[in-house]
Amino acid sequence: MQAGQLRQIVQIQQPTGNDDGTGQRVYTYTTTAPSVWARVRNVSQSKGMDGEIVAAGQERYEVRIRYRDGIDYTTRLRYKNLHLQVVGITDHLERSRELRLDCEVADL
Repeated sequence: MQAGQLRQIVQIQQPTGNDDGTGQRVYTYTTTAPSVWARVRNVSQSKGMDGEIVAAGQERYEVRIRYRDGIDYTTRLRYKNLHLQVVGITDHLERSRELRLDCEVADL
């Protein structure tokens, strides 16, 4: 991955669970790592048969970052004012150099 493609900054967040006193588990997200450079693309739109852009419903993003351990399906990314929930993880070429993260905008 070329450094010039990494133009956005994201924060990596992990959930921490606490008991709310009534036995219910409450999760909050805390930033666990320093901000990282990323390539963030909105991929939620697609083209229809006649070439018109059609909204796909759920807003989806593809985020590419340099490889790092600790990224899993509970990880959430903060990009600008969006919270992106990781729904897919690909180790590009399985060389532990780049991660491609498929994300959806998280409901808060």
